[in-house]
Amino acid sequence: MQRVPITHESIQLRVEACFRLWEMFGLAESVSVEFSGRLRVALGRTNVVNHHVRLNLLLEEKGQGLLDEVLCHELAHIAVYERFGSAAKPHGKEWAELMQKAGYEPRVRIGIDGDGVSKQSRKYEHICPVCQSVRYAGRAMTRWRCGACTDAGLDGQLLIRSIADE
Repeated sequence: MQRVPITHESIQLRVEACFRLWEMFGLAESVSVEFSGRLRVALGRTNVVNHHVRLNLLLEEKGQGLLDEVLCHELAHIAVYERFGSAAKPHGKEWAELMQKAGYEPRVRIGIDGDGVSKQSRKYEHICPVCQSVRYAGRAMTRWRCGACTDAGLDGQLLIRSIADE
């Protein structure tokens, strides 16, 4: 498989294609895209106000398909912000509809191998010792409390346990 070099022009063409597909003409000119070695866990980050997209340097090595999906994912955040403002959730139904329209499954997390979860990520299970309710997060959330137990006048403190990816 021959690797196609990634150029500024090819990235700009992809940006224009996404916004044209979503009928948001003229928005592509305001978007800046850069590759960054500072991204360690995420494959991309977006500042929706400034229309700035940062992509993980690893995407240059992983092939066109993964790069296209991550770029589209980040651009959809900008499109949602421009259409609905901050009232729309970052990965809400509006974002999911744009991803589907572009031909991608609306995945919140994409691993570097193209799967749904980063191989390096760990999840944390937060368990209420009283009512046994469980919540999951990508990091330990020490401030979380069990809502049902705090409503009943209890402390609501959760036990936090690290679990391996499955």
